[in-house]
Amino acid sequence: MIIDNFKNIFINEAYSINLTNNKIYIQNYDKLLSITDKQILLKLKDFNLKIKGLDFKIVKMLDKEILFNGHIESMEYIYN
Repeated sequence: MIIDNFKNIFINEAYSINLTNNKIYIQNYDKLLSITDKQILLKLKDFNLKIKGLDFKIVKMLDKEILFNGHIESMEYIYN
């Protein structure tokens, strides 16, 4: 049972979105559709995520992981 839980944690391909102190960390997104200093648009498995705010900048970008700095004003899920 413990081994199955570990497998689920490490094999899980679900996305995660973490917000902390004007930072946005998103894991397992499908595609970065657009970014400006006022808006980020990402494609995730089941929907697109639109984040509006100010002064967005990419801090770190790896395969399926991205970290932004900026002031978040709103987030919207757009279902396809």
